[in-house]
Amino acid sequence: MTMASSNTPILVDDGFNEYESAIKCQKSTTSKVWDEMTKLECENKNELKAQCNHCKTIFSAKSSSGTSHLRRHLNSYLKKFNKDITQYTIGIQPSPEGVPSIKNYKFDADECRKAISTFLVCGKHSFRIVEELGFRYMMRIASPNFKNISRYTAAKDVLMYYAKERDRVKEELAKAPGLICLTSDNWNLEHTNDEYICVTAHWVDKDWKLQKRIIRFRALFPPYDGLNIADELVLCLSQWGIDNKIFSITLDNASYNDVMVSCLKNHFRANRAILCDGAFFQVRCCTHILNLIVKAGLELTDDVVGKIRNGIRYIKKSGIRRKRFYDVADKSFHLNVTKKLRQDAYVLDYWGQRDKDYQMFALSDEEWRKVTIICKFLKVFYDVTCVFSGSNYPTANLYFRRVWKVYKFLLDTVKGPYSFLTPMVKQMQENFNKYWAEYSLILSCAAILDPRYKLNYVQYCFNTIYGVHALDFVETILSNLRLLFDEYVKKSKSTSSSLAGSSNVSDKNPIDSGLDEHNDNSADFGGCFDESDDYKRYLNESSTRSEKSQLDIYLEEPELELNSQIDVLDYWSKSSVRYNELSLLARDLLAIPISTVASESAFSRGKKVITPLRSSLKPKTVQAVGFSAEIGCKKDDDDDEDDEDDDVSSVAF
Repeated sequence: MTMASSNTPILVDDGFNEYESAIKCQKSTTSKVWDEMTKLECENKNELKAQCNHCKTIFSAKSSSGTSHLRRHLNSYLKKFNKDITQYTIGIQPSPEGVPSIKNYKFDADECRKAISTFLVCGKHSFRIVEELGFRYMMRIASPNFKNISRYTAAKDVLMYYAKERDRVKEELAKAPGLICLTSDNWNLEHTNDEYICVTAHWVDKDWKLQKRIIRFRALFPPYDGLNIADELVLCLSQWGIDNKIFSITLDNASYNDVMVSCLKNHFRANRAILCDGAFFQVRCCTHILNLIVKAGLELTDDVVGKIRNGIRYIKKSGIRRKRFYDVADKSFHLNVTKKLRQDAYVLDYWGQRDKDYQMFALSDEEWRKVTIICKFLKVFYDVTCVFSGSNYPTANLYFRRVWKVYKFLLDTVKGPYSFLTPMVKQMQENFNKYWAEYSLILSCAAILDPRYKLNYVQYCFNTIYGVHALDFVETILSNLRLLFDEYVKKSKSTSSSLAGSSNVSDKNPIDSGLDEHNDNSADFGGCFDESDDYKRYLNESSTRSEKSQLDIYLEEPELELNSQIDVLDYWSKSSVRYNELSLLARDLLAIPISTVASESAFSRGKKVITPLRSSLKPKTVQAVGFSAEIGCKKDDDDDEDDEDDDVSSVAF
């Protein structure tokens, strides 16, 4: 018998191998589902069951069935209760216990793309910026889930969002309870010589809040005359569905506007969509008139103003000289040197006495006296222009008082002691008299509908200007206001009668209607005629003819305090039940913008959008950017106040 090799293991029967062999024979349950499942014993040993540890549901666990169905159950169940930590963000505000809160976060690609469109439009950025490495790096850091987009996709997004916003605004205009006022202005782009038009709609909504929206911003096709511009406006109003809802249009004094307004009036007359034969239809831009008046006046003082401006340029030209000047202003005159250099008389005079080279720009004492008077004189125009050019455009009632003050100020200055101002003021008066004569009617009617002014204040203002002839002007204004009010009364009655007629047809009692039918048995030839009903109807008609109108009642009531602070739209909102028709008139008349600032501000944005490097933008893209910029910036302004603080296919409009 051969002896076993020393390398051969010696088997020892200690009973351990029995368990080991049993484990090897048994199939290992390596699936992860068994971490969440429990096997159950069954009476039939050939049948196996598994129970979910969470919901206690029992499933088949045969080897032939596999574990896929168990895994699907666990995935669907656990997904309801287990949240992915990557979908959470740490809240800025801690919880009441002082522990930072965790908020659910889900990346929304559509919202991210919309935010990028807003960024491009409000910042006047080129679409190409989305392809720059810096922008893509920023987006990757901000949101790793964001997928890069091309400039073509960015342009399509802007057009798509514009189309959605356009439809929303169109719905707002359709639901506007009153008429709509327009402002329109043209702008010439220097580096392409293209002529652009901007049309803005102004109206008071159902909540009695003044609203404005750009409804047209695009290039015109030559010729740029009044007839062509009128056709463009008619097309614009038709596309927005408001061609029968226009009350007025505010324009500058460009020569072609007279032809355009004449064409528009003829169009609206044909459609019977103009009130009082257009007496309130055209309004001249008051800020434009004030600008022309001030320019004409300053031309007569160019020599003095030119000296001051050239002297300031001389100081600014040298850094050392500018620093010395600011030191003098700070230490000797205690002025705020953090602001830009301004024409301060004392500092410039002091500097002129110590700088020999500045002597050629120095003013005499008499010239400084004139400059001081001119500054005080022009401040009146400056204050009025600031009100008219405000970001929150005022209602039309506020214009009359300020325009009258300018007119009265010019009259008083001519009679004043400063004879050197007389040539300048007379030149101003010549331009202002024409504006006042043409548009004091609209301004006065809007002022009468302010409960602080009414008719008495308007009469007082005209009396200070025209003296004994003031009554004739006031009577003309009041008669035109009555004509306009009668138009609203007729419109209101026609609407009420049509509604009442349809109501009577449906609500008529069949029994009562049978009495109206011809019935020989009930014929009556007057013997039993009862005149009581007819007499009551006669009395009602007589009282209606003799009772005062809402306008008369409003004017007879005492005015509010002249300098009281009120929201005139809020006043008419609360008075709409008492003065039904008159409140409808007030809503439309007070919405008239007295300046074209709304349209001109769009051109300020347009200069940054249509740059020499972006002069090939398509008209629909310019329209989308111009329209959407106003919406996006308005939302940002609203957010600032709280803190206190667009279509792949061709766009129709």
